[in-house]
Amino acid sequence: MALILTALTELYERLLVDPGSGVARPGHCEGNAAVALELSREGQLIRGVPLGTQRGSKMMPMRLLLPDRPKRSSGGLANFLCDPAEYVLGTPVAGAERAKKRHKLCRVLHEQVLAGIDDDGAKAVLGFLSEWNPEAYPGDHGLQDARDALDRGGNLVFRLEGDDRFVHDRPAVIRAWDSYRASTASSDEMGQCLVTGELGPIARLHKSISGIAGAQPTGASLVSFNFPAVESYGRTQGANSPVGERAAFAYGTALNWLTSSARHRTLGGDTTIVFWADRSGPEENLLLDLFAETAGPHAQEGSQVPGDRAVDEPGAARIKSILERVVRGKHVAEDVVAFDHDVRFYILGLAPNVARVSVRFWHVSEFGKLLENLRKHFEDMAVDHRDGQPAVSIGRLLLDLAPSVDRTRDKIPRTLIGGLWRSILEGTAYPQSLYAGLITRIRADSDDPRQPKLERKVTYPRAAFIKAHLKRRARISGDTTLEEALTEMLNTENKNPGYLLGRLFALMEKAQKDANPGINATIKDRYYASASATPAAVFPVLLRLAQHHISKAEYGGYIDKVIESVLADVDRFPAHLSLDQQGLFALGYYQQRSAIYKKAE
Repeated sequence: MALILTALTELYERLLVDPGSGVARPGHCEGNAAVALELSREGQLIRGVPLGTQRGSKMMPMRLLLPDRPKRSSGGLANFLCDPAEYVLGTPVAGAERAKKRHKLCRVLHEQVLAGIDDDGAKAVLGFLSEWNPEAYPGDHGLQDARDALDRGGNLVFRLEGDDRFVHDRPAVIRAWDSYRASTASSDEMGQCLVTGELGPIARLHKSISGIAGAQPTGASLVSFNFPAVESYGRTQGANSPVGERAAFAYGTALNWLTSSARHRTLGGDTTIVFWADRSGPEENLLLDLFAETAGPHAQEGSQVPGDRAVDEPGAARIKSILERVVRGKHVAEDVVAFDHDVRFYILGLAPNVARVSVRFWHVSEFGKLLENLRKHFEDMAVDHRDGQPAVSIGRLLLDLAPSVDRTRDKIPRTLIGGLWRSILEGTAYPQSLYAGLITRIRADSDDPRQPKLERKVTYPRAAFIKAHLKRRARISGDTTLEEALTEMLNTENKNPGYLLGRLFALMEKAQKDANPGINATIKDRYYASASATPAAVFPVLLRLAQHHISKAEYGGYIDKVIESVLADVDRFPAHLSLDQQGLFALGYYQQRSAIYKKAE
């Protein structure tokens, strides 16, 4: 964990000196604001101005850099210069008595921070909070335009009349906030930070991380100790994992920046991956595009932060060309000679765990090695498919493991996600459990009458992974014969029993379709599971049926000759097929079907 926090802290320090990154400075955070209260210099409320943009029927709040906000507790804590109407205006959202207490908390906090500050904005806010009467809220005409946002609990910020800046962005107010934070440090615990090695105050509570799929909407903690069972040596909360306040803020801000930018993707219903390089450049842009192609869609579509990607038209065209070659599994050594192969790249997989975030996987690699491993993955996954169909992304592959009756991202087996990513990034064997689950899924789909007709088959992603799994394992074990036999297109020289039986099954299905045009259910729907597991019990029956179908089909003679050529290499029908042979059966079935319907060149 210390390595992860160190890498995130280094990312924050790099972003902090980049004016286009948009990351929050220490003591601040990114947040939503729905309404700006415009005040006169005397502190009189002029009007409430809605903030944000209209998207369809919804008003999306504005994203701003705001003073850091503590985690709410049951007693209520006020935030500085950004809070809902219940605190700022004392509106009785959940009871008038509670609203009065929270409005008082808000007023006291601002008096503590801004008292004695020679700034017009600070004076206006203090004047407003001291004079505002919560009972005036229902009839105040200045708030009429913003009342919907206020009633929905949107955050309020302040702006001085005639000033383009918000009050929290005024230099004197920023200095006052920094001074207040320094005087009210959240931790009395002093120690050595495990990230920076420096002596200083240890963070008691760490920042909440938002944007994690499946986690609480308010965010979840990556480092958290909030009950005695996880504490040790008499230490409480953050002291059990001593991270300095500066480092805790830095890693939390960097991680929130990643989850709100194009540098994250969602796999399945509960796994979010984030990725970044140790420095900006064409290497980072190439791998960001490659991960976008590999992982699947954003966790939040359209999410973006200022300065997220630099635009370089010639460089973008070159990266696109390399990207297309990588996802086709083609060698790119000559194309990337101008890139720095030693740029370090970080990939972090996160999953929700109640109010916390757990680490599903963590990988660090150089640009050149990572690019080659991703290329090898796509090369192993290459299998014949319809023209124009894109390469199989990890998200799409995992989706094919979910039951077809209710195929959603939430149904993807969560235990397989981390293992699959590690095997891709490290170039090792794919998880055997994923392969076994895929074979089981194919057989279950074929036997389940509830499955939609188009889903009851060996799909392109499934065939691609079966080929990749068997080919990579053959390469690792040194079985060159099997490795060479597993090709992208149909291989008529592949004499493996499972592969031959899969081809034979596809040919017999074709004969049945030719004899019965428009048939709704074929032998695949009834016999696939048993034919791929216990061929001796099924194939004699299927061969007799095939002869009947061939005699009825208009062009049955051609299929009959192809069946004979396959049968010539089949010595016997095995009583049982192993798991590997069942995979070869599925691959032979898929590739033979593709070859049958492929247009002759």
